[in-house]
Amino acid sequence: MIAAPPLLIGASLLFWGWQSGNGFAAAGLAVLLEVLRRVSLRFDLGAAEHARIADLCTILFVGLTAVLAVNRGAAHGILAAFQWLPVALAPILAAQLLSASGRVPLSALFRYLRKLKRENAAINDPLIDTSVVYVAIVMIAAGVSNLRGPGYYGGVVCVTAWALWASRPRHASTLVWALMLGGGAAAGYAGHAGLVQIQAALEDWVSEWYLRGFEGDPFRSTTDIGSIGRLKLRDTIVLRVYAPPTEGQRLRLLHRASYNTYVGNTWLGRAAPLQAVVPEAGGLSWPLSSQPAQWSVRMATRLERGRILLALPSSTTRITGLAATAMKRNALGAVQAELAGDWIQYEVEAADMADTSAAPGAEELAMPAHERAAFAALAEELRLRSLSPAEALGRVQDHFRTFAYSTWRERPATQGLTPLSEFLRVSRAGHCEYFAAATTLLLRAGGIPTRYATGFAVMEYSALENAWVVRARHAHAWTRAWDGARWIDIDTTPPAWFAEEERLAPFWQQLSDVARWAGFRWSQRGELQASDGWYAVLAVLIAILGWRLLRGRRVASSGQAPTAKHRLWQGADSDFYAIESALARGRLARSPEIPLGAWLRELAPALPPQTRERLREALQLHQRYRFDPLGLDDKARAHLKRMCRGLLAELGGEP
Repeated sequence: MIAAPPLLIGASLLFWGWQSGNGFAAAGLAVLLEVLRRVSLRFDLGAAEHARIADLCTILFVGLTAVLAVNRGAAHGILAAFQWLPVALAPILAAQLLSASGRVPLSALFRYLRKLKRENAAINDPLIDTSVVYVAIVMIAAGVSNLRGPGYYGGVVCVTAWALWASRPRHASTLVWALMLGGGAAAGYAGHAGLVQIQAALEDWVSEWYLRGFEGDPFRSTTDIGSIGRLKLRDTIVLRVYAPPTEGQRLRLLHRASYNTYVGNTWLGRAAPLQAVVPEAGGLSWPLSSQPAQWSVRMATRLERGRILLALPSSTTRITGLAATAMKRNALGAVQAELAGDWIQYEVEAADMADTSAAPGAEELAMPAHERAAFAALAEELRLRSLSPAEALGRVQDHFRTFAYSTWRERPATQGLTPLSEFLRVSRAGHCEYFAAATTLLLRAGGIPTRYATGFAVMEYSALENAWVVRARHAHAWTRAWDGARWIDIDTTPPAWFAEEERLAPFWQQLSDVARWAGFRWSQRGELQASDGWYAVLAVLIAILGWRLLRGRRVASSGQAPTAKHRLWQGADSDFYAIESALARGRLARSPEIPLGAWLRELAPALPPQTRERLREALQLHQRYRFDPLGLDDKARAHLKRMCRGLLAELGGEP
């Protein structure tokens, strides 16, 4: 493997420092490694010492990854650890630069190869140069920061061009080399731009599926109405509400989004664009209403993908303690926040009669054509239009009390009936989406404006956490009805739904809740901090380790380095090198990256056939002597010496 050209390692590290924001660390490391390439000090480091250093680097990287994952979460922590790979792996390259051979045994980097070598000493264990690989790792680590702009790609092209220029064949045309490099760089950039566009298109195509996650969609809610089989439920805790058990009724329904149009089995939020919420001074408080607060509650919400529809009491007037980068809301009561983290905590202030949703419009009375007849008939049967809004709401609630809750649907809807009309007239059983959708449309048929609301039901108090815990399976749907002055929540789902879902919970739920609570508390503790004293202790330990590894192994100075290298390289005293020198005089010299065999094939047409055959045989013996772990026995070694002397005489060299 070829070595990195002078200054390339330092340049790549400085580029990494620029991209990652670690300028001081990059500058120090760049100076250190470039100085080590030029000093004459060398140490007799064997395979065992290189292996220990590589193992220590592995332990360092794994430990760093664990610490960062604990502090920043698994995904962000692993990415941050990869950003520090140039520092974690620098000791391997430093040991190579300080070793007399200037190489690292391949087995030092792979424990499995060490095991094989212990079992069979004849296994080849070549010495390799890791500098180019290190430069490649540095460039990859520089890309982890993902800075927008052409800087990173331009830097990669420049570093690659530098390395390729230093290793190009000397007889190659500079113009052809430049054209090929430029073509490759242009094709790479075009491919990158194309991948970005493909990614954007894929995100658009799967956006409906993507937005059905916990973060929520303020414009669409696709229901499971009509689906066959059991509704899939998860017991993951997604929300914690820190209120005493006596406050449960006030917090029973936490609203996330409302919708006003029913199409197919999907509810849509039309004529309700998101508008920015302007924070108060300090950027941590977000006013939703001018009404003074009457009570408050602290909440902790699980966050995914950096954007979430907040689950809030419908009477929320203000959110405090939330370090969001942006917050938006719409006229239907949805509040969307953008921020980083895995769990976020905030304080909600509320007033009992407050409501930030807009008054109803035409959409809140619209009926889907395929459901109009069934709901109009039931509304007429219940005589809803002859009642006041309060009386109509009570009658609808009484009507649905005779229905049952079920998460199981055995067969499709009867032919000629929609899933909702069959729910009304035949099965009279379903989950919350059936009850919420049916109530919303039935009240509209009775002349009362309504919206389909989604959010969570708060019904489980945890004595372990001293808080109300909300699970993914507590996701709920209900109706918001306009009583002529304000919106009120109407939940016609039978109260038995919570007990039914608790019955289906796994038997290990309590044990897993303890683990969830411990994980949550750990995630809220803040980052681990190390004082200057700990960094000083770490520096002293590293210095002691380096001294223990290098003590008594110095073998080279400016006048001794070549001798040490010859002593360590097997076959470095081969007589064939004299033949190479003789052939190079007056002919094309061999570049380091061109193998001996390929070079001799280029020269072969100018040599006599007998000389070519003897050269081929001598080369085979030389390569066995140079690379075969068993080397040559005395007889073969003497034969190689005699052949080389004869060839030197033929080629005009000194035998």
